[in-house]
Amino acid sequence: MKELIQAGNFYDSLSEEEKNELADSIAADIFFINEELQHELLELLGMVSCGLREKIEEINSFTT
Repeated sequence: MKELIQAGNFYDSLSEEEKNELADSIAADIFFINEELQHELLELLGMVSCGLREKIEEINSFTT
């Protein structure tokens, strides 16, 4: 749990441009993996930041 808090703090410290770049990179990396794994990763990323998860879902047009 500590790691998720640290990751969330790091994400919060990024500029808006950096947040968008990170979301773009993650979205590209998970686009072609198994759908079940995508949803598991999105769950974890949502624990880091709801905003990050939402950006990734929007980029990849995921429906949850």
